[in-house]
Amino acid sequence: MAQWIHMSQMIQCLPHETVNNLYPPSAFPIEVRHFLAEWIENQRWDDFALEKVEQESQARALLDQTISLLQSIAQENANVVDRMKLMQISRNMVRGLCHSVNVNLFNASLTKSNVNYFSFNAEIMFPHSCNYFFPVSSLVVEKQPPQVIKTQSKFSTTVRYLLGEKVAPGKPVVLKAQIINELQARNLGSVPGDNVGELINNTAILEHNTSSKSTCATFRNMSIKKIKRADRKGSESVTEEKFALLFSTEITITGCDTPYRIQMISLPVVVIVHGSQDNNALATIIWDCAFSEPDRVPFVVPERVPWRMMYSTLNSKFTAEVQTNHNLDQYNQHFLAQKIFDKPDFADDFSNIMVSWAQFNKEVLPGRPFTFWQWFEGVMDLTKKHLKTYWSQGLIFGFIGKQHLHLILKDRPNGTFLLRFSDSEIGGITIAYVSASENGGQKIQNIQPFTKRDLEIRSLGDRIRDISHITHLYPEYPKHEVFKGFYSGNGLHAQSLLYVVKFK
Repeated sequence: MAQWIHMSQMIQCLPHETVNNLYPPSAFPIEVRHFLAEWIENQRWDDFALEKVEQESQARALLDQTISLLQSIAQENANVVDRMKLMQISRNMVRGLCHSVNVNLFNASLTKSNVNYFSFNAEIMFPHSCNYFFPVSSLVVEKQPPQVIKTQSKFSTTVRYLLGEKVAPGKPVVLKAQIINELQARNLGSVPGDNVGELINNTAILEHNTSSKSTCATFRNMSIKKIKRADRKGSESVTEEKFALLFSTEITITGCDTPYRIQMISLPVVVIVHGSQDNNALATIIWDCAFSEPDRVPFVVPERVPWRMMYSTLNSKFTAEVQTNHNLDQYNQHFLAQKIFDKPDFADDFSNIMVSWAQFNKEVLPGRPFTFWQWFEGVMDLTKKHLKTYWSQGLIFGFIGKQHLHLILKDRPNGTFLLRFSDSEIGGITIAYVSASENGGQKIQNIQPFTKRDLEIRSLGDRIRDISHITHLYPEYPKHEVFKGFYSGNGLHAQSLLYVVKFK
């Protein structure tokens, strides 16, 4: 939502025509951007391209979700004017679907809009003798660079100049990009001192597109050849250090004789040198994007946030990454809180308890060699690659603690099972089931967790079919009815494969 807060301030200074171009009423009304700000900023819009016809079904699903969210917000809105307006917009979108409107247009409009237009310190200065009014932020990022960048890896970024039609004709305008550290980002009024990194292919020409009326510079095949790091404080790691790309040029406006310098910086980026650092770098970016304040000093973030904000971020990240409409539920939320706070017996509300950056991704979980984020990201990656449909259909219970597990299964018939994410290793899913104990009673057992490697060899559906002594998915769904769509032609019996029961 931080992007929209900044953009909503910037568009106050833009001409009506420019705002209308950013938020075309027929495709992407500004009301949608406003009321769905947080959800929009958590989606993967960069994956879409108008020319990719095969993406239409995915785009249609996102548009369906947008309409549903709009309708929900409208019904809950106490302001009757807003409520009627949002309902009208949602009806227009439904009609667009019914008349086979190209729904990729909606996603293209989103990408073109300020989802990616974000500037911490875009500066443009004109003398009083030049009789023009210019917004403070006239240079914006249309396509942000990746926020985790590995050295030697190629990437692209696009910068847009909102006053392109006012650029004086003649010599091409060349934009230059350079990488700056946090201290330099705080002192943009002065010329950056030491060069903290070497960028390859760091210049681009500002080009005006007459059909779209946009003026952009696209940096292609850019890469960071080397990076100079600042002295680290205390236990700070290299994946916590933030940089940014600074874009600058001198530009002449029609009617003004003197060229003027304009500059802006990108969203913060973390630079890594090895793929193993990607997970921790992503944690830094997630914390920054989710909890940074508007108009902050670059790149200050709070050290602690309420759990309710942390959970909202985790849920948004999970659903966006897995590309599902199935949210984490209240049971998942409570177990995640118990996990991060190390309070397995706490039954009250965690909402207002403060969670720290250290608890999120610096301190390892008790008795484990990994942090909370490393564990959560492993589950998210497993679900994205192997369990998306199972999760989206509500077949996976997900995050659940041992106490809650025993509570809900203790009175169920033998053979009842549920699917839960492993809390003892990264990226695992296990089957918890009720079985007969040696004394004639019941006990709850867990199969050794299946990892990505296991599921690449044999799918979860086939593994469930293999195990004959699990018969009903909790609470009482016959497994062959629920999972038959996931069975392949390769049917085996439990005796054919070894499924290890994990005793705890």
